[in-house]
Amino acid sequence: MRLRAILERIRRFVGRESSSRSGTGPDEVSSLLIDTFAGDGGEEAGRGGTVSAAAIRTACRRMQGAKTKGDLLRVIAGEAAAFDLHDLETMNARFERKVSHLPEGYRDRLLESVSEEIFGAHHRLVLLSRNGGGRELDDPPDPALGGYAAMVAEACALKAREKDPKYLYLKYLLSAFTMFVQEEPAHPVGTPFPGGQIVDEWEGTYLCPVRDLADDVPYALCPYCPAVQSTEPTYPEMRARRRERRRRESLANYWTNYKG
Repeated sequence: MRLRAILERIRRFVGRESSSRSGTGPDEVSSLLIDTFAGDGGEEAGRGGTVSAAAIRTACRRMQGAKTKGDLLRVIAGEAAAFDLHDLETMNARFERKVSHLPEGYRDRLLESVSEEIFGAHHRLVLLSRNGGGRELDDPPDPALGGYAAMVAEACALKAREKDPKYLYLKYLLSAFTMFVQEEPAHPVGTPFPGGQIVDEWEGTYLCPVRDLADDVPYALCPYCPAVQSTEPTYPEMRARRRERRRRESLANYWTNYKG
């Protein structure tokens, strides 16, 4: 399915909040969040050297061979060690430039989520790899890891034909940690989509307003994300409504089963 058609479906699904300034609309913003290549400008790597497609393929095979989350963590941490704070800042700055002309309120909320996606994920990765974790690291990673690693190798090889895949690879590494080690959505809870809906969490389940609609976008994170497609709108105010609904259900269940 063509990306434009997918974005049109997403726009109809999440709403039509006006985010237009200098020609920017919901399609462009959704594309930046969903289409990995759209969010990667492909600039040269700059300082710190490059990462070859062959080296990335080798690392991806090692990820595929991980038997536990701990094994996977060690592979990702080893690969991420080749990047420094400057690389993280460069990734963040590149995204900031792409959304600099969006309305301030939406832009600030979006940048806060992207900053967490980059710096927050890296911070947790470093801490966990240094300090270790609990028994959950002995669990096997989600079986989707094999397909994800193969996708990363293919995507970076394609990018390498035009530009250095360094920052694209770093994005995939951080997402691999978030999705397969932490079992959290690629985009943090609270990430806002055009139309006002967000990535949300409810009773231990992560909810995304566009999860199923973006499965056909090439090289996207969505098919591998642990978030599920929300069955109702995920506007921020829906949390209060869900809590009230759950309170009423509990109250009704109490009186139904009351034996007094």
